[in-house]
Amino acid sequence: MLKINTRYRNTRKKTISLTNEGHDQLKRYADAHGLTFSAAIETLSLVGMKADLTQLLVPLLNDIVAAGLARNFNRLAKLSIQAAAESAMTHDLTSMLLLQLIRQEAERHPADFEDRFAVSHDPTVQPDFRIREVYNHMRHMARKRQKRLMGQPLQQLLEQYAQVEPAVAGTESVALAETEVGHA
Repeated sequence: MLKINTRYRNTRKKTISLTNEGHDQLKRYADAHGLTFSAAIETLSLVGMKADLTQLLVPLLNDIVAAGLARNFNRLAKLSIQAAAESAMTHDLTSMLLLQLIRQEAERHPADFEDRFAVSHDPTVQPDFRIREVYNHMRHMARKRQKRLMGQPLQQLLEQYAQVEPAVAGTESVALAETEVGHA
């Protein structure tokens, strides 16, 4: 395929006659591939004359890939922005909570606070198993929030991240979480 912007300066004007059927087919081909009518005629003519297909297909593949990236740019930007913002926020919040928890344990049990942080996977060890259940429930709620965020438009996400005061979880989410933890 010939690129429109690179071939424009290197063309000569010719007048041709086409049947209505031929014209319509060429127009559909040109529209489908993002070409001018003249570029479509030239491309198909060169293919018909058995020109080197690699010279014709490489620009076509480049155009297809570029068009695909252009169509999905907002989606890619949205995913990148969301991942970076959520990751940074999660890291900061988790670090703050962990440090506070370590401080509390160190103050209560200065001799062995390090040993108190292990949580068993064994379902017979209580309250460790209940702690894991609460953790799994919280993780499930976080995944649901993540899926909801993925459905939002890019502009809405950018506005949310630009807020000085972040939105607090709704009371219905908190009540639902408390109810489901109580039933676990």
